[in-house]
Amino acid sequence: MNIEEIRTFALSLHPEVTEDLFANDWLSFRIHGKWFVLIWLESPEPRIAVNMQPDTARDLRERYDGIRPAYHMNKNNWSDLFLEQLETDLVKQLIIQSYENIIAKLPKKYHASLALTR
Repeated sequence: MNIEEIRTFALSLHPEVTEDLFANDWLSFRIHGKWFVLIWLESPEPRIAVNMQPDTARDLRERYDGIRPAYHMNKNNWSDLFLEQLETDLVKQLIIQSYENIIAKLPKKYHASLALTR
């Protein structure tokens, strides 16, 4: 999966997903102002940062070389996915999990309207 495919996929999750340039070299995807995918545009190797539950992050980091603690983010809750080392289906699954993790942290009034219909 390349960066443009990540962008298209993230924006397809819900009509209220927004993207913006953050700190000149980071592209962020948000739902109600909360990040769920970050892309460091200057990274020497294509990668994205996604939000994960700490137990899930620890397990996946042990199983995959392409999943590591996120650069400049909370290492317990954010992981970098090195796109050239991971299968597309896994990357998509982890983007969806990140989206759902962030939705769960929003006020309950948003949960039903932001649920994925996939």
